[in-house]
Amino acid sequence: MRIISLGNLQVVLNREFRASRLVTGFHGVGHVGWISVRHLVEKTGAARVGHVISPYMQPFVSVKNGIRTPYELYVAGETLYFLPNVPLSNRDTSLVTMAVAETALEGGVVEAVLFGGLDNRFKEDDSVRLAPTTAFYERHRNLFSSGRFKLMDEGLGVVGPLAIILSIFESRELPAVAILPYAAPDRPDPKAAAEALKAYSELSGENVSVEELVEEGTLIERELEELEKKIKQVAREREPPQYHV
Repeated sequence: MRIISLGNLQVVLNREFRASRLVTGFHGVGHVGWISVRHLVEKTGAARVGHVISPYMQPFVSVKNGIRTPYELYVAGETLYFLPNVPLSNRDTSLVTMAVAETALEGGVVEAVLFGGLDNRFKEDDSVRLAPTTAFYERHRNLFSSGRFKLMDEGLGVVGPLAIILSIFESRELPAVAILPYAAPDRPDPKAAAEALKAYSELSGENVSVEELVEEGTLIERELEELEKKIKQVAREREPPQYHV
C-alpha cells in the first residue's frame, strides 16, 4: 500500500499501476458521466487499485462484495478509471479532480476520455458532441473534418469537475476529449450514456455492449434517487451534493 498526501487529501493506492489512458465522468446532466464509467468498470472487469480520501467527501458508502467508497480508482489493461460513486461535494469539485489528474499523470497516462452530458433542451440534432483539448484536436482533425463528430457548440460551456480536469490536461498539452451526448437534465439518462459509450467504442476501438443500459434505466434511476435520499439524511449539516455538466 502507498499513500500519497496532497494537501488535505490522500490518494491510497492498494496496488501499484501503470496506465496510458484515463477514463472518468461525474454526476452531471443525466448522470451520463457516472453511468458510463460505472458501466465500463463492470463490463471490463476492472480491478480496484485505490481510493481518494477527502475530509469533505459525502458521508456515505455502499456494499458490494465489501465497502464501496465514495471515490475509487480501477484499472483494466492500460486504462485507469476514476469512479465517483457519489456526487463530489462543493470543496471536492476542485480538490479531488486535481488529485485524480495528478495521480493519472504520475501513473503514466498520456491520454484521457471524459464523459458528461449536455442539456437536451438545447439540442439541435442527435449527434454526440466532443470537447477536445488542443492536443487531441490537432491529432484527430479527421474526426471533425469527416463530419462523424461535432465540436460542442460555442454557445455552450462546460462547468464543474469536467471543466477543471479539461483545464489541467489542456495546460499539460495532453490529448483529452469529453464525450457529450444530449441528455435529460432532470433525471438519469441511460440512453444518453449508451450513445456516449457508442462514441467511446468508435474513438477507442473497444467494443462496449450497451444493451443492458437501456434495459436497466428504471433500476438506475431508483438507485440514484435512493442515493440522494440517504446522502441528505446523513449529511444535513454538511454541504449538499453539487451536480455539473
